[in-house]
Amino acid sequence: MKVSAVVVLLFCATGAFAQSTDADVQPLIDYTNALTTFSAKFEQTVYDSDSNPLQQSTGSVQLKRPGKFAWYYETPSPQDIVSDGANVWLYDRDLEQVTVSPITDRASGTPLALLTGSASIDDGFSITALGEQNDIAWFELTSNDNNSDFETVFLGLANGVLSVMELRDSFGQATQIKFTDIEDGADIADSEFMFEPPEGVDVIGQP
Repeated sequence: MKVSAVVVLLFCATGAFAQSTDADVQPLIDYTNALTTFSAKFEQTVYDSDSNPLQQSTGSVQLKRPGKFAWYYETPSPQDIVSDGANVWLYDRDLEQVTVSPITDRASGTPLALLTGSASIDDGFSITALGEQNDIAWFELTSNDNNSDFETVFLGLANGVLSVMELRDSFGQATQIKFTDIEDGADIADSEFMFEPPEGVDVIGQP
């Protein structure tokens, strides 16, 4: 099962939280509004509708607002997903194939916009603070876009920094991504988000 560009920002919510509708969501809004760059290693797990793990992946990520990101899946299948702010390049190393497509307005209604978009997070999502569990402050986000590919996203902040993301789609499948070795606000050159297809690989689409 291959990972897609949407899956990079997904998680599975399995914890039980005491929801408080009047809880303060400002820490999440402040964090995402102030975010300029983010880099980390990650471990991603995809679950079925019964919360059984289907696939585990590891890799690293770099983000730079607005619109730039580089997700590198290392195991089990090497795959690069890179955006220079105008185009998204997906390089499947096993298939020796690159797919390129422009970033569209639809990206504003996906989890991708949570970290890379230029708009405030509360412009595209309804947010509820769920309180803390295991020293992680949890927030539930529901997209304001009825055409969204997911139902709910959960973001977890540890010491004020994003450490976990969780998402469940309309089919009950869920993905969890845990970040480690986090660098928040580091200087990342734009050249890190430039992609040049390797010589000899098939390229599908036009930048």
